[in-house]
Amino acid sequence: MTDSTCDIYTTKVKSLKKTSPASLNSNRAIALSKTKSIIASDNKIIKIKIELPKIENKIFSKIKGIPSPFKIETSNETIYDTNLKYEIQSLSSSKSYDKISAIDSSGSVWISNYNNNTNIDDDEIVHSYSINYDNNKFTELGWAGSSFNTKDSTIIAKTQFYQKNIQIYKGDQLSQTIQLIQNPTQINYFDHEKSQTSLLAITEFNQLKIFDPRQSSNNCCIQKFTPGTSWLYSMAISSNSEYIAVGGSSRTVSVYDTKRWNNSGNWKNCLKYEITNIEFSNTRPSICYVGGLDSEVLAGEWNGSSGVDHFTGLRVDSKWLGLSKLRDQEYIFGYTGSSSIYYIDNCDKLFQGTLSEKSLHNSFTSKQEKKQQHQLNNQLKQQQQKDKQQQPNEQVMQENDSNNNNNETTTIGKARSIEGSPKGDEKHQSKKLKKEE
Repeated sequence: MTDSTCDIYTTKVKSLKKTSPASLNSNRAIALSKTKSIIASDNKIIKIKIELPKIENKIFSKIKGIPSPFKIETSNETIYDTNLKYEIQSLSSSKSYDKISAIDSSGSVWISNYNNNTNIDDDEIVHSYSINYDNNKFTELGWAGSSFNTKDSTIIAKTQFYQKNIQIYKGDQLSQTIQLIQNPTQINYFDHEKSQTSLLAITEFNQLKIFDPRQSSNNCCIQKFTPGTSWLYSMAISSNSEYIAVGGSSRTVSVYDTKRWNNSGNWKNCLKYEITNIEFSNTRPSICYVGGLDSEVLAGEWNGSSGVDHFTGLRVDSKWLGLSKLRDQEYIFGYTGSSSIYYIDNCDKLFQGTLSEKSLHNSFTSKQEKKQQHQLNNQLKQQQQKDKQQQPNEQVMQENDSNNNNNETTTIGKARSIEGSPKGDEKHQSKKLKKEE
């Protein structure tokens, strides 16, 4: 049983006594490796180093298939002061984890280099440069996000909820500004097979928009999707950039295909509260992990075929402030409002807890059943075509038979009428009675 389930670890961040709230759609957690991660609170970031022991005996709670978290201790915590003026809203990292950015509620960005090979913990994160918002311009404080270009980590795009624009920087120099119509809530660079450069995905209110920065600022929106009428708070891109998932206050995960640019599936009402975090599975591309405003993490098929069971997800001590998944690995790192952190190794096995044995068997054999059903449908179509070809011959035979029958009935009817009629001079009995009277 232990080999078929995930490993869950938890601990408290000792250097953090109280967490700042940030915005609803903020994500302030990054997993850099299985032993190193970063969280943010106020205007500071904390790098955490741990050691994950092997769990010999797992304790299972009432939640089927999911073990209780195993308590560990942090081996090292390092606090970095970003000198940002306001509260940090989002953390992001480059594709190779060599750069890290933190953006505050005014839109100012703190960017640093990260060296994962060094043995000196204090020198792993080194501040590189900052992009400060113009203090002469007034802006209302709110959510802000940033994303590194997947092909060139020196390029970073940032956006802020009330400013309604995307600013793209090359180093610390502004290179392009794209105006938005509505308030942005998430931003991500991603690769596309038909584009030599990275494309930008951004959620505005209830819409998902795709931008191509190579084109002019007025004509760079190449795709637009509207999953519903409510706010979108989260966005995820699969490891092969084939799918983009969005979710929000409708509690529905909508997934779009980046090759055909259409909707590929919807997982409706997957959580009890608004969706604030989505991650794709690498080993099972049809599965995604969702987290919301409460303390739940749930795994399921994003096309909705696995259904929803809110008693099978992982529940923690308080609401999530951030969830992060390692690229190309089934490993999730989470950070909660009670300054607790959680590590889920082999998180793809969370999906086993959401299904019964019968449904697992059905999901495993669904492809074979579809093939069998397809073969049966083809056989039925062929039989129907044969029946249609035989119907004209049968109709002709039936018409001939009916004509013969009609002739026989008419002659028989005439014979009966002649036999029943009075012969020669014989008169009807009623006429004879009248004359006698």
